[in-house]
Amino acid sequence: MIASAPAKVILFGEHAVVYGEPAIAVAIDMRTYVHAEKSEEYSVNGYPMNSRYHAYIKNAIDLCWEGEPLSIRTKSQIPSASGMGSSASITVATLTALLAMKKEIDEEKIAKMGFEVEYRTQGRASPIDTSTVTHGQGILVHKVKRENYLWKVEKNGVVWYIHHVKIPSLRLVVGFSGIKGSTREMVEKVRRFYSWNSFARDVIREIGRITLEALSPLQDEDYERIGELMTQDNKLLTILGVSHPMLKKMINVAMKHSYGAKLTGAGGGGSIIALTDEQDEVARAIEEVGGRAYKVSISKEGFRVENHF
Repeated sequence: MIASAPAKVILFGEHAVVYGEPAIAVAIDMRTYVHAEKSEEYSVNGYPMNSRYHAYIKNAIDLCWEGEPLSIRTKSQIPSASGMGSSASITVATLTALLAMKKEIDEEKIAKMGFEVEYRTQGRASPIDTSTVTHGQGILVHKVKRENYLWKVEKNGVVWYIHHVKIPSLRLVVGFSGIKGSTREMVEKVRRFYSWNSFARDVIREIGRITLEALSPLQDEDYERIGELMTQDNKLLTILGVSHPMLKKMINVAMKHSYGAKLTGAGGGGSIIALTDEQDEVARAIEEVGGRAYKVSISKEGFRVENHF
């Protein structure tokens, strides 16, 4: 069985989502492919399966496969530790292949299992990445149920409500710094700031407000307003201390040709996104300052069973 899942970027709400504020993420048209077939022993890309190097795949198998050993082959267009959801993509693609072999394909089931795999692997997780790459298009994660509700994810007393968001045909450029920021370190840095400074708590609430405000211009395809809100969000994330000189450099050059730009993901490295009609110019500018540029658009499909690898 062959399956795939897309990459993702967070448009609004990173870090604030940890404190119960909403976040919006979108699937983008870069994918991870997984080929699974029954075998004499467990292997990944020709090597014996290893719980350290193949943790997401192994945990997916442990969670939903009771059959004979499997040979897994993978192929990905998504750079690792880039803020584009490479771990969520490999997880969801693996689960899709396994569940397709069992004839148990179900979107909500894949999303919830994907979250559980990431939680087991990372020790903590939000369902935003796995729900986005499962569903495709756009999702809103919120602490309250709203219109266009899809499913809820619960863990350790925390409840996340997942909603569909109508996303226009956004043209984005992802600028990857090449610097692998630590999500754990950035989350802890914000937590310390949040715990002792009321200003940080105000910033978190303002990020949540901007996220909800973005829903209307996204529906109306108001690119100028979407870009303005992205830029505002980035200023707030910078106040929280999760930017990086390379991210700032890429954002500054991207802004000359964009409606708006911001870091995406945990920060401290990783990537930025720019909303633009001039993808070639933005990509060139990002690469001139040392970044790696990816011209992307919204993926309408999430998980997918494929005919060829």
